[in-house]
Amino acid sequence: MTRSVPFKRSAQAVRARLTKSRLLPIPRGVGDQLALQAHLSLAGLRSGVEDVRLAHSVTEVILLTKFLAEAGHGDVSHEMLLAANRAMAEIHDGATKTGKYAAPTEAAFSLLSAIVSTYDHQLQTAPLGALTDANDRLQRFKAGEPYHLLQKRGA
Repeated sequence: MTRSVPFKRSAQAVRARLTKSRLLPIPRGVGDQLALQAHLSLAGLRSGVEDVRLAHSVTEVILLTKFLAEAGHGDVSHEMLLAANRAMAEIHDGATKTGKYAAPTEAAFSLLSAIVSTYDHQLQTAPLGALTDANDRLQRFKAGEPYHLLQKRGA
């Protein structure tokens, strides 16, 4: 019977491996799946659906795109994000009247499409650490907690 040799695992070595893994990109298949979900949600808003989850999904993509851009991954203007928020508000307002979540105009759809495309690109280029941090900020936002970037203390 063979036994494995026990190696000492220092906390410093574990932290170093975790830090290095944050610099790697996410697996291509995972990025493709997340991007596909975003594009399908957007397509649903183009045709008009009764499912609020698609509108929520696009809203989350807008926030994640914003957080990733703030971290230096992608270029999205503040005005573009404000316009996207207005478009999503119009979608929700329209759904209260018609019961369907649909982009109100072709311009609104084009704007949301540009943001989803930026998010798609961010998924392919941003490292795991940036994506994890953006997702953590999104979860804090959804929980009603402070979600702004925290300044890291120097040593």
